[in-house]
Amino acid sequence: SDYAALASADLIVEAAFEDLAVKTDIFLRLDAVAKPGAVLATNTSYLDLDAIAAATARPQDVVGLHFFAPANIMKLLEVVKAAHTAPDVLA
Repeated sequence: SDYAALASADLIVEAAFEDLAVKTDIFLRLDAVAKPGAVLATNTSYLDLDAIAAATARPQDVVGLHFFAPANIMKLLEVVKAAHTAPDVLA
């Protein structure tokens, strides 16, 4: 609820419900507070990752991290590259 509390995080994972408008709003807000070089990840399973990344001034720092449910049992994580995801972010 306090985006400013995320200012020092190296990795921020968004896990809001599957609504593009909601997710792009979150990424717009994250872009304003996250430190340079912070990885901004979305847990979307089907929304356009490039549209989400476009809400930021740093699309190279945006990646998809799709956790399978329930995450505490399913130890699988799908890493999704957007059009502009930087190699170090993908790694």
